[in-house]
Order: sequence, then structure tokens, then C-alpha cells
Amino acid sequence: MIEHKRYISVVHQIRDMIREDRLTAGSRIPSERELSERFGVARSSVREALRALELLGLIETRRGEGTFLRDFRDHHLIDLLGMFILQESRAVSDVAEVKTWLEEDAFRRVLAAPKEERMHLFEHISSQYKKSELKLFTHLKRELVEAGGNQLYVKIWLILNDFHNAENQVQIPLTDQLMDEFYQHLLSEDIEQSMKLITNIEK
Repeated sequence: MIEHKRYISVVHQIRDMIREDRLTAGSRIPSERELSERFGVARSSVREALRALELLGLIETRRGEGTFLRDFRDHHLIDLLGMFILQESRAVSDVAEVKTWLEEDAFRRVLAAPKEERMHLFEHISSQYKKSELKLFTHLKRELVEAGGNQLYVKIWLILNDFHNAENQVQIPLTDQLMDEFYQHLLSEDIEQSMKLITNIEK
């Protein structure tokens, strides 16, 4: 357990180093020895941390050249989701469940924001709706997921939503009534009651 904590700690230190040193895709990562000296940890812990990052597809080792930061857009998470969707018989129901989790959590984040921010969000969404840029309920949910502030959520949700829509041809149109309901929920101080906007409409 102690060794596990040490290697996880090194992963976090490397992450911080990437941000502090402003490394980008293609940048060379310091060697095991250099990282060991910089962080004051054993080379074995550094080696395990680098191995974990390589398995995740965040770095790559080039023989005779060193270790380099990969383009995060080539992250293995996309491959993992793709393989799951293609191979798992329960993919449809599981994708729908995870998609709903992401939507609910994002909406909770939005509802927890100050009222002024929620009003600004509604004005933005209302403007898009009036210009016919938002036509479906799923378009509204995308705005909510993006407003939740977690970019990884957004990337994962987009993949799951595309798969979900391909399996469910019936789309709920965004109407004046739904927009009014959204407005009421957005301004409500009862978060649990407001969550029904996400959980009940598509049932």
C-alpha cells in the first residue's frame, strides 16, 4: 500500500510538472534519473508512474530518444469506450445510464451556481433557442453539460450521446413549454425537485 501511494504521488507530481513547465504534445519528459532527483523519490516509484501514464496513452517512449508527451486527443479512453460500445451486449442500457449520471451531475453543478450565473445561462440558451440553434431537448442537455464546467465530462458525454441517439431514433423537440419548465427549474432552490427536468422528460 505504501509503495502504491508513492507511485500515485509521483503521477500527481508529473502532472503538476507538465502544467508548471508548460509542456505540450511532443515535449520531452525528463528521464527517470532526472525525475527521481527533482521529486526526491526512488527511481522505482518514478518507473511505475511512467509505466502507468504510458498505459493510459498520455506519454510514449521512443527507443534511443526518450519519453515524450502525447497528444491528449489520442487518449486511449476513446478507444476504450469504442470497444465497449461495439462488444458489450448491455451497451445500450449501460451507455444510457452513464449518460444520465453525467447529465445529472452537470445539472447539479449548474443549480449550485449563484442565481446571477444561472440567469446568464438561461439568457444564453434562450437566445440560441429563439434563433433556432437549439431545436431538440438533447441540445439543451448539451448546454447544461458544458455549463457544468468539466471538459472531460463533455467529451465523454458527446460520445455516449451520439451512440444513444443512433440507437434511439425518436428525439424530443425543444418547445416553448419545455423552455418555460427549464426556466422554473433553473431558478428553483429545490435541487432535488429540479433534477426531474433531466430524469423524467425522456422516460
